[in-house]
Amino acid sequence: MQFNHYGGEAALLAADLVNAYAREPGPNRAPGTKQQSDTGQELHTEQETDTGQGPDAEQRPDPGRQTGPQQQTGPEQRTGPSDPSALLAARGIVDHALTPAQQRDVRAWAHRLAPCFGPQDLAERCARLNALLDEASSRPRIALHDGTPHFHYSAPGSDAAAHVRALTAAGLASIVCHADARRLGRCARTPCGRVFVDTSRAGRRAYCSVRCANNDAVARHRATRRPG
Repeated sequence: MQFNHYGGEAALLAADLVNAYAREPGPNRAPGTKQQSDTGQELHTEQETDTGQGPDAEQRPDPGRQTGPQQQTGPEQRTGPSDPSALLAARGIVDHALTPAQQRDVRAWAHRLAPCFGPQDLAERCARLNALLDEASSRPRIALHDGTPHFHYSAPGSDAAAHVRALTAAGLASIVCHADARRLGRCARTPCGRVFVDTSRAGRRAYCSVRCANNDAVARHRATRRPG
């Protein structure tokens, strides 16, 4: 599956923001509880190595996408740092620290993005995205980089938080319109709740990572062996 680079990256940013600031707690996790991954890092993306083995071989993400070291953690982390500046800088969205007001705006926006992920009726998802597009109304522009036209979701010099709103809303809309709405997924492992953008060719991922798929398979296997 080939994604528009700009729209696809914007959707991946939306998933990162949700996982950092608006991830829904699982049944074994109290709201507001902060859990560390195996590496102790605070932000996770969908990146895993596809070896073609294991129970989720068709669920694994595209290994071609590279992430920064601060983005690679296990599937158990719920919240990110209170300041999203580093996350946005790693994505090339900002080159400076956000103001406290902008930080609050971005964190609040993550909660608006969260309901757009996971299995749901297409009309319902589109209605949610249309509401986000209305809220993130911006002034899109065509810019020339090295003589090649590029579509920008907001005008140069826009407020950083406003730019994030425009970028992520349009990115999710791009996936729905030009790829498949079902690629905006939520991990099927009950205690996880992490969201992801399915960039696999098959488009049948059900888990945020190989680890969650394997853990879920082990749990199901153990459940079938319990007496009674």
